[in-house]
Amino acid sequence: MKLLKWPSVLLVAAISVLAVGVTHQLNGTNHAVAQTQLQHADTQNSPGFARAYELSDAFRQVSKHTLPAVVSIKTMGKMIRQTTNRPSPFGNDPLLRQFLNDPRFQEFMDKQEDDREQQYRMPGGQGSGFIIDSSGVILTNNHVVDDAEEIVIELADGREFTVVDVRTDPRSDVAVLKIETKEKLPFLVLGDDETMEIGDWVLAFGSPFGLNRSVTQGIISAKGRGMTSSRLPQEFLQTDAAINPGNSGGPLVNLRGEVIGINTAISTRSGGYDGVSLAIPASHAKWVANQLRNTGEVRRAYVGISMQELNADLAKAFNLKIPRGVVVTGVVKESPAAQAGFREGDVILEVDGRRIANDRNMLGVVERLTIGQKYTIKILRDGREQSLSITVAERPDDLSSLENNDSEGGSDSNDEQSADISDVGVSIQNLTEDLASQLGLPSSNGVVVTSVERNSPADDVGMETGMVISRVGNQNVRSIADVEDAMTKARQTGLALFLVKVSRGTSSVARFVSIQLSDRY
Repeated sequence: MKLLKWPSVLLVAAISVLAVGVTHQLNGTNHAVAQTQLQHADTQNSPGFARAYELSDAFRQVSKHTLPAVVSIKTMGKMIRQTTNRPSPFGNDPLLRQFLNDPRFQEFMDKQEDDREQQYRMPGGQGSGFIIDSSGVILTNNHVVDDAEEIVIELADGREFTVVDVRTDPRSDVAVLKIETKEKLPFLVLGDDETMEIGDWVLAFGSPFGLNRSVTQGIISAKGRGMTSSRLPQEFLQTDAAINPGNSGGPLVNLRGEVIGINTAISTRSGGYDGVSLAIPASHAKWVANQLRNTGEVRRAYVGISMQELNADLAKAFNLKIPRGVVVTGVVKESPAAQAGFREGDVILEVDGRRIANDRNMLGVVERLTIGQKYTIKILRDGREQSLSITVAERPDDLSSLENNDSEGGSDSNDEQSADISDVGVSIQNLTEDLASQLGLPSSNGVVVTSVERNSPADDVGMETGMVISRVGNQNVRSIADVEDAMTKARQTGLALFLVKVSRGTSSVARFVSIQLSDRY
């Protein structure tokens, strides 16, 4: 019996120990759960969690407000005629036609020729847009609807409408569409992008890859960004909100639910989103859209200069501590700028009280001025600030031909002597009318560069044979004597500033280059 009882005692003890262990483990689990709940409660009550929830709630509320007014756009390409290379089995020999003068044969031959002309429909596309007026007015990109034969709008509720009116402005890549509807549609308000700061939260809406009603979030990464590989001249808002093919034309919205940009482009190496997205600022889009809605066209102001953005080297040459503004590289004859007294070498600092940062900024400010109105432009000339009064005109359609006309007369010298500027590394020759014609230049002002020494200071800044030097420092040059006189002054400061022009097909391009002079060269 003892032997039998002993195992029983061991079994009871083992069960007791196991029970205690299980109880301890359960108590430990309950404790862990309790701790997690406590921590969760502490997190919810923490200021950080409250702020994060408020941000999430803001995203939610802005999305609820915006999505009903966001539309998807589908386009159908135009029909084009294309002749195939499939030859007629009987050829097109006129003698054969004359010999076989059967009307049925002629009908057969004509059909063969007709079959070789076939119609093809250009590929359609898709994009995004948003309603800006309850009557059915929609804003999008021009490139979304460009060359479309038919445009179909899909609303947020799935209904589809065919666009009845299309008004576009390719220069700004803005388009205004109209659909017919008797009901009032939800719409979005165009806000003020100029009040947005770098780091502000934004949401991007649209149909990337055809995925309708998509929302992505990010911040304003930069303002006044240019697209160097694009023909679009205006400035853009940069954001890291994901934008992909199909997002074009959709709204970029701030946390107040206001549209502050139109999603337009991405900078990418992969073809998809790489973290750099660009949007047309709402203020610019609104200015364009209002004109398109009112008159069907966009009128832009014009002053009549060619210009160049200032970098650090040029700023130093113009005695500017900070590289800002633009330098005038040419003045069009009889333009508002010519009448106001602008000169090559003037640095434009402000237009109508607005500071100018770069050439795109200058373009954006000027073209939105009121045509026919007088404005004050602050410039830096020969190291001194002064103001010029200018009455802006309407931008001509053929602006390039006007910009190739110089504001000065021809050369006073026909002397074809040459000279070397040894401390720069170029050889020059007086520019005659005949030589200017051979170089394809519209004017004979200045001296022509006949050679550039390899690895010289001139070579380093991109000077080339065939370029024309029309200005050195603050002095216009018409002969080698003028250049030598200006270089004497430049050597006193150790810095030479050249305005060079080069022929580019039917036009010429002017730019300033700055060269640090050195005794060793």
